[in-house]
Amino acid sequence: MFSRIALISAIGLVAVACASNPAPAGGGAVTPDAAPSVTSAPAAVAGTATISNMAASTSWWAEEKLIPEDPALALVMTGGRDTDKNAGFFAECNAANGAITMHLGKQAGRTGNATFKVRAGAGTRDIEGRFSTKASTNETSFTFPVTSADLLAMGQPDMISFVSDRGEVEWALVKNTAAQVQAKYVGSLTGFGAAASDFLNYCNPK
Repeated sequence: MFSRIALISAIGLVAVACASNPAPAGGGAVTPDAAPSVTSAPAAVAGTATISNMAASTSWWAEEKLIPEDPALALVMTGGRDTDKNAGFFAECNAANGAITMHLGKQAGRTGNATFKVRAGAGTRDIEGRFSTKASTNETSFTFPVTSADLLAMGQPDMISFVSDRGEVEWALVKNTAAQVQAKYVGSLTGFGAAASDFLNYCNPK
């Protein structure tokens, strides 16, 4: 059984790409203004259209997945308890060393490395990552490392969005499920804080 870790207090808004996990250079946390209520879409290039708005039908769930499988935190259909059947946005923890990798799914056809941007409130920062395909699902994701503090901070703002190297808002996560959001895929932040805390407890390397 995994021992519990001391959770790091998430102060301010998200700084998704990271310092303590192995990661490409470019560090420094986002220090945006206080997060506003979300009532309109984030800025994006013209032409970003919503493919699937799952805000009203999704929530977050953590699954321990004892060794040899790794713990997971995932956006799932509300009431779902299987992180393998996620909505396309999930995190995995390497149980051997505690390293956390975030996966932004729905990236079919993409390969190689890329620089995305994460937005929280008025703050924006670059995140370096790569495209990878999970053999069990054949789902291609943009993957990048995050710290535990960054993960907890993701649940603080009213909305967090991820913009691709092509300038399109690939994903947005919102607290207000009725918000009008301009993004390809929209999910909810419902249950994120509690699920992230559980995930970090499971993620503690023995």
